[in-house]
Amino acid sequence: MSATKEKLNNIEKYFRKEIREKNFSKLLVTVSGGADSVALLSALSSTGAIIIAAHCNFHLRGEESMRDQRHVENICHILNAQLLIKDFDIPNFLKKNPGYSVEMACREVRYGWFEEIRAAEKCDRIVTGHNADDNIETLLLNLLRGSGTSGLKGMIPDTGSIWRPLLSFHRPQIEAYLKEKGIEYITDSSNLSCDYRRNYLRNRIIPLLREEWKGFDKSLDRSIALIRSENAVVNEATESLLPPPGEPLSAETVMSFPAPQLLVRRYIEPLLPFTTTAAEVVSAIIADKPDKRCWKLRGGTLTLRNRKLYSNFFE
Repeated sequence: MSATKEKLNNIEKYFRKEIREKNFSKLLVTVSGGADSVALLSALSSTGAIIIAAHCNFHLRGEESMRDQRHVENICHILNAQLLIKDFDIPNFLKKNPGYSVEMACREVRYGWFEEIRAAEKCDRIVTGHNADDNIETLLLNLLRGSGTSGLKGMIPDTGSIWRPLLSFHRPQIEAYLKEKGIEYITDSSNLSCDYRRNYLRNRIIPLLREEWKGFDKSLDRSIALIRSENAVVNEATESLLPPPGEPLSAETVMSFPAPQLLVRRYIEPLLPFTTTAAEVVSAIIADKPDKRCWKLRGGTLTLRNRKLYSNFFE
């Protein structure tokens, strides 16, 4: 068997094995028309599970947006997959939500819609086409932002609502699969631009790293797996100490934990804090001053009052 055919079989075999072990019967597959999502749809269609495809048209790239939609319609027709399409008005969303970037807005509306479908259709999971290359990019982006282990663990393969089976495969394997199957895909022209940081990493930096370090992909895949397993231990240690959402975290609990900053970071993680915030909070707790302290974060506010830490989310 050729190496290409072996990879082809590996993807479909892996999907069938995962679906059998997870006992999935109905899946919502997100399809943009690009290589990853088209390979995802094709491989899942071979498993026998009931497939519903979902495509978002954001109308941000003129004719290209309609080209993508037509391609998805054609692929779904060939694979005999049910297809749902929704149009989104992103400029209008941004007017109503001025704190959002275009990227954030697209993510917010599409996952909101996906979750609506999943609940209505009783799908076992929302399935996305994120692959191992995406995970490496996420690791590097978060590393450059100064993230802790929570940000360096990469994307989780199965969150309980979202399943990312292609995280076990790199982009060349996926493209080889599509070539062997004779399935076409489209390329989003915005992916070729280096205006976005992820694209800059993908198109400029990572190729240089791969050229210099031949085992680059394997090394980072291994690092992600190690960080993820260690992060699971940290989660287990902190979960029992963290209060339910909306309730305060006491200063005594923070200072009783061997790594106070880590516990504070876990508590304020939903607020998308800047990296220095946890250290400032712990310093304020140690100072034990009676005056109230408040930190404004990207997702809300954090208040230290009467030796208790309160988090408030922005609406």
